[in-house]
Amino acid sequence: MFFSKTFGYAVRATAFVALYSENESRVGLREISEALDIPHHFLGKIMQDLVRHGVLESMKGPHGGFSVNERTADIKLSEILQITDGTLALETCAIGVRKCNPDRPCLVHNDLAAFKAVMVRSLSTRTIHELTIQLKEGKSFLF
Repeated sequence: MFFSKTFGYAVRATAFVALYSENESRVGLREISEALDIPHHFLGKIMQDLVRHGVLESMKGPHGGFSVNERTADIKLSEILQITDGTLALETCAIGVRKCNPDRPCLVHNDLAAFKAVMVRSLSTRTIHELTIQLKEGKSFLF
């Protein structure tokens, strides 16, 4: 039940764009990639997915880049997880037992059940807006 790099990159990039694309300005892919130390081509694919799913907006050209839209602030982390990883990250066994479930638990299933429930709740309630507030207040960091 660990999250993929793709999910981490997507959350960080979305928060970065939300933080730095104020006043209808746009943030370029290279700027995001360099600031967050994310491989440029990999980030490009992630950003395309985020735009396709309505998390961010993009515009091509010399003054192009990525920006927020009316939905971005209210996007929950669970939505980004669904885009990047599907629900697989929260449904698979932490130690890789294929048939692990509440009726047939693996060695750590019951120990991790409460943790998993907290993670699901957190991802389902935390929004991009909340993350940007934390960043502005210096309570969290992107790099």
